[in-house]
Amino acid sequence: MRSCCVMSSDGKKGKYYLPAIFKGIMMKYCYYLLLFLVYMLPHSVQAQRSTLITKGDKAYVSLRYADAIAYYLPAISRDSSNNKVMVNLADSYYSTQQYGQALHWYKKIIQAGAADDLALFRCGQLLAMHGRYQEAAAQYRQYLAKGHADTLLEQTAALYETGMSSLYRDTATVTSCLLNISSGYADFSPAFHRYGMMFVSDRPYLQPFKRSNGWNGGAFLALYSIQDTARIKDVVLRTAELEQVLSYAPTDVYNKDNNTISSNDSRVVGADPKFNYIPVDNQLSNQMVTRFDASLSGRYHVGPAAFTRQQDTLAVTYNNPGKSGKDGISRLELRFFKATRDGWKALADFPYNSPDYSVGHPAFVPGGQALFFTSDMPGGLGGKDIWYCLRTDRGWSQPRNAGPRVNTAGNEMFPYVAPSGILYFSSDRWPGLGGLDIFYVPLDDQHHPASAPQNAGAPMNSARNDFGVLLFNSGIEGYFSSDRRGNDDIYRFGPKR
Repeated sequence: MRSCCVMSSDGKKGKYYLPAIFKGIMMKYCYYLLLFLVYMLPHSVQAQRSTLITKGDKAYVSLRYADAIAYYLPAISRDSSNNKVMVNLADSYYSTQQYGQALHWYKKIIQAGAADDLALFRCGQLLAMHGRYQEAAAQYRQYLAKGHADTLLEQTAALYETGMSSLYRDTATVTSCLLNISSGYADFSPAFHRYGMMFVSDRPYLQPFKRSNGWNGGAFLALYSIQDTARIKDVVLRTAELEQVLSYAPTDVYNKDNNTISSNDSRVVGADPKFNYIPVDNQLSNQMVTRFDASLSGRYHVGPAAFTRQQDTLAVTYNNPGKSGKDGISRLELRFFKATRDGWKALADFPYNSPDYSVGHPAFVPGGQALFFTSDMPGGLGGKDIWYCLRTDRGWSQPRNAGPRVNTAGNEMFPYVAPSGILYFSSDRWPGLGGLDIFYVPLDDQHHPASAPQNAGAPMNSARNDFGVLLFNSGIEGYFSSDRRGNDDIYRFGPKR
C-alpha cells in the first residue's frame, strides 16, 4: 500500500494510509491513462511519418530533390517497407548525383521485389559508374530479359563481359589533368573568349539576395570567365606568379529558398555543395576568375553558352520559371546576343523555344551556318536528343534531328563542333565506360552525321559523367568536363610529353 507524508498537530511528520476506495480510483485512472498513451503513441508516430512523406512527395514532384531527401530519410527510418518512398528516395539521390546512395536504395528496391524497369536499368547504370562492370552487365541482362529490345544495351553488356581494353588504348599516348580553374563546386562547359575562357559554375558569389536551387540545394548556375588562359595550369604545378594569386574557395552558407521549382532540367548538376564540396589544390583566386558580363545574368540558371568563331554572336541557355509548362516545370530556352561597343545587345530569342520542352546547350559550327543544341522536343528518338538548325536569309530553319547516328533512346547532350568540323557530344546509351561518355562523329556538307560515332575513350572518358568538350585548333588537345572526382571539374587533355 502506498503511503503519503503528512504533518501531525504537534508539527511532527506522521503517516496515514489512503482508503481502499481512493486506491482503486487512482489505479483505474493510471490504467486508462496508460491505455490512452499506448493507443495514441503509434497514431502520433504514424501521423509524423505521414506528414514527412506528404512533404517529401510535394518536394519530389516540384523537383526539389534535396528537400525530398531530407523528408524521406526520417520517414523511411520509421517504416522501411514503404516501397514508394524508397523509389522516390533513390530517384532523388540519382537526380542530385549522389550515386553511391542512389545505388544503395535501388538495390533495396530490387531486393524488395518492387523494382520497375527504370529501377533495373538505373541500377545497371550505377554499377557501371562504380566500376562494377560484371555486375552491371548482369543487371542489364535482367532488364533486357523483360522484353526490352535494345541493341546498344546488348552491346554495352557484351563490352562489360568481355573487357574494355579498346577504350583504354589511348592512355599510353594521351594524358589528362585537373585544372586550377576548378573550384570544388560545379565547373563545366568551357568556351574560348578572346584570349581567355568562359565556363559555367555554381560557385558562391556575393549577391544582395542569395537564392538556392531547389533541385540540389546549391546555388544557381552562372557564367564565369578568366581573361588569360595562360594562367590555367595543372593543379600539381606551382609557379612564383601563381603563388601570389592562388587560394581555396571560401566556405559558403546557402540560404534556401524553397519557393521556386526551377531546375536546369537538361543538366543534373552535382549534389548539394555544402556536403559535396571537394577542395582543389592551387585553385585560382576570385580576383582572376570573375563573373562574365553582368548584363547576361539571370535570376535562375544561366549557361552553358557558345560563341560564333568571330566572337560577334553569343547563344546562352537560360532557365526562366516565369515560362513554366502545363506541368508547372520551367524548362530551358536559348537567347542570342550581339557584340557591340557598349556590350552585349539582346537579339530575338530562338524561335523554337517552348514552355513544354527544353532547348539548350548551343554549339555553332565553325562558319556559323548551323547551330546544334540539346532538346527533348517532340519527334526525337527518346530522352534528350541532339538537334540542329541551318541559318537562312529568314533566320533559323526548322529544327532537324541529328538522327540515329547520334541519338538513341537515352540522353545525348552537350554538342560541340570542333574547328575541323567534327561533332562531339555526350551520351549515356552508346556503349562506354559509364555515365555520360564523350563521342565524336564527322559531319557532311549538310552538317549531318556522316557515320556512326566513336567513343573518345580514356583518359577523356571515365566511369562517371564526361562532357563539355573544347578543342584547340590542333585538334589533339583541349579541355573537357567530368564529375569523376565527385563534382563537375574542368580538365585538360593532350599528348604525353
